[in-house]
Formats: sequence, C-alpha cells, structure tokens
Amino acid sequence: MTRIAVLGAGGVGSAAARFLAREGHEVTVLEQFETDHDRGSSYGTSRIIRKTYTDGFYTTLMGEAYPLWDELEREAGESLFARTGGLFFGPEDHPELAAVRRALKDNGVPFEELEPGTCARRFPRLQLLPGEAGVFEREAGFLRASACVRANLRLATAHGARVRSRTPVEGLEPRPGGIRLTLAGGEALDVDRLVVTAGPWTARLLAPFVALPFTVTRQVYCHFEPEVPLADFGAERFPVWIDLATNFYGFPHDGQSPGVKVAWHMPGTPTDPDQVDRTLHEEDREPLRRYCAGHLPGLSSRTAHEKVCLYTMTPDSDFVVDHLPGEPRVTLVGGLSGHGFKFTVLLGRIAAWMATDRKVPWELSRFAL
Repeated sequence: MTRIAVLGAGGVGSAAARFLAREGHEVTVLEQFETDHDRGSSYGTSRIIRKTYTDGFYTTLMGEAYPLWDELEREAGESLFARTGGLFFGPEDHPELAAVRRALKDNGVPFEELEPGTCARRFPRLQLLPGEAGVFEREAGFLRASACVRANLRLATAHGARVRSRTPVEGLEPRPGGIRLTLAGGEALDVDRLVVTAGPWTARLLAPFVALPFTVTRQVYCHFEPEVPLADFGAERFPVWIDLATNFYGFPHDGQSPGVKVAWHMPGTPTDPDQVDRTLHEEDREPLRRYCAGHLPGLSSRTAHEKVCLYTMTPDSDFVVDHLPGEPRVTLVGGLSGHGFKFTVLLGRIAAWMATDRKVPWELSRFAL
C-alpha cells in the first residue's frame, strides 16, 4: 500500500483520488477550501463534453474518456452526463470547420452536416446566419460538473480515501523517505507519492521547484432569461453549441439553474486567484448579449444567473501532465486552459497510473513540461 496525497479536490484531483483509493492505496485528499467550491474551474451545473475538436489528438483522447464517464455514472448511480447532441458551426469555408470534419472522420465519429434552413427546422432557437454551416455530433452533451466532483469524492471516500477540506498546503519538501507536506498551522504530513491538481494555485505551490507557464484569467458566463417558453431551450429541443469562428458557446436549459447559459471561450483578464474580481459588470455582459441577439432568437438580454470563474492557461492551450522535473514521486496535472473538464476523468486515471509507476497506454509527450 502506497501513501499518496492529492492536492486539490477539483475535477482531476477527485477522479485521481477515486482511482487510487479503489486500487487500495492510502489516499489523503487535501483541499484548501470546502469541497465543490466555486473559486476555481470545476464548479457548476454544466460543462460541454464533445469529441468535436479541430485537433484530432483531442478527439482520440475523448474516445478514451467517454467510457470512463459512463463507468463513473454507473458506479455513482446518478445521471452526470446529459446527452443532448452538439452543434458546431461557422462560415462554410472556415478552416476550423474543415478541421473538425477531418478529425471526426479520422476517428470514426458519426456526424451530420446542417445548413441554416435545416438547423432552423431542427433547432428553431439556434439560428445559423446566411453563409454559415454546422456539424452536429450526436454524442456531445454536457457534464454536471459539481455533481461529477462530488460523486468522485464520495466514491473515493467509500473506497477508503480521507478527504480533508479547508486544509491549505503551505509547502512541500522531497526527502529520501518520501514527500513531507507542511499544512496550515504547521502540521506535517509524510507521504510516498504526491499528485498536484491544484488548478489556478498550482504554479504558486510549485514555484520553489519549477516555473510553470500558467496564466490565470478571469472568465464570466451568464444565464439569460427566455422570452419564449423555457422548454424551447430544453435539452430535448436545443443542443450544446460552439461558434467556431467567434468562440462563443452555450447550453440548453440544464434543469437546475435558471435561464440559458451562454459564455465566451476567450481568455479574460490575467488575475491572482486569491484576488479575483467576482462581480460581473456591464462590459462583461455586453458581448454575450450582442451574440444572443444575432444567433439565439427567443433569449432576452436579462440575466437570470451569472458567475465568475477561472481559466489556467498554457501558452499553446495544451495541458501539462508530467512529473516534477527531477522528482518522479510528484505528478503534476494542470493548465487545462478552459477546455479540460471533459477530460478530467481521463486525466485522473492517467495521474493515478503515473503516481504508481504504471505505464500510460497513450503517447502524451505533447503534455510534457
């Protein structure tokens, strides 16, 4: 039995803890805030899950992630993945639309082509403009992010893991016999292996050992009130969607939060994760309102719910999955760059293998530091 600490109980950390505890290791999860907190990147009712990527590498990895999400749903005994289908669109000749088609074909993922008229009949509340075209992927949908995190932690605990919330880690020290963690208040915790999945706080924690190329940015999303029956935006009639040309994206009504969620996948203002402006301003809402007016008939400009969250960006938007340089007992997963939640169950599986010296069956050199 190996003593393993997991720092950070978000999407990746909770999944890694579940796998490690299930395999019989002595697992301690350390979370500086309460579990399922809203200060980082793993909180909320919806994250898009899709195989539709312009980069076939990610499409391939998503093929490995889907069965792991199915397994989590079965083990948790609850619905975590709403399979709504996804529409990905842009100008007919947009290079990203061509890349999406190519990646899906190369990976054998079925999809349909939709032009504006067909889209209007199929999804009346999602309007393609003249000259735009779409790709519809039936296997896409959204994950209930907070529920996924809570399920992983609940199952990790059932398998014997200890989850310690409100327990900040102030430092770590590699020693000949293991890794010593210094916790708030001066408590020391000695472990054999360490998995660092601390999201926006990862770079600060590991700064004494490596300069991580992470930039933390402030992001916003809004749920807009419909002017038509809310059922028009329900999952039976409205898909998840991404505008490939502008990077706006959105969801059907999720059944849990008010209104209809719309966001912009555009890195926001760099920020300190402990000093984030958590208030939404008119300049935050206005780009989303303008987009809704052009593409989402039936949504008003009134917000029913709004939130600030964080991205942790790398320069190329690829993830970092590696050991700490010169210290193979420390595994690091970070820099998910605003598109990583759908991969968290797979990244947790990979982190658990790496922490226990098991071979990862995929070529991940792109994720090396």
